Amino acid sequence: MRKYIVLIVLCFFAVFARAQGLQLSSSGMATFNEAQLVVSEAGEDISAILESNSSVFLSIYSFYFWEMHNVKWRVYVHKTDIDWGEAINLEVKRDGKGRKFLSNGTPNIQDGNSFFRLTNNPTYFFRGKGLILDIPLAFRLSNLSLALGANDFETDVVFTIYDD
Repeated sequence: MRKYIVLIVLCFFAVFARAQGLQLSSSGMATFNEAQLVVSEAGEDISAILESNSSVFLSIYSFYFWEMHNVKWRVYVHKTDIDWGEAINLEVKRDGKGRKFLSNGTPNIQDGNSFFRLTNNPTYFFRGKGLILDIPLAFRLSNLSLALGANDFETDVVFTIYDD
């Protein structure tokens, strides 16, 4: 009898035990297609800061319904260079708060609302509470130079979410 009680108690705890259910997804792509790079006189270099003209959105989901309002999380970001000029600066910022999942009101989200330079090392970006959809992001390029030569520069931006 005692063996069965222990088994029932273990099954009860197994139902309520949970692993991390947070999931981060992105949609969209940052492009700089309509960039106007102007060189006014021969021998001068480019003096432009380019902001992305497309939309990128992050969404925070969970596999667990009870995390909808209570889970606290942090997002870190870094870049992984594919074919990138070391002198080029790529910056990112959170450009809004997004919207709450299945509820009304203002999402609980802090930090990340000013541009900062991405590196190849994960860096804290922003934090929040609850499930939030469609958090808009903006990207900016600077330090472009004619000395870099003609090339297609490419890097991946990696977002990682951790629960608090």
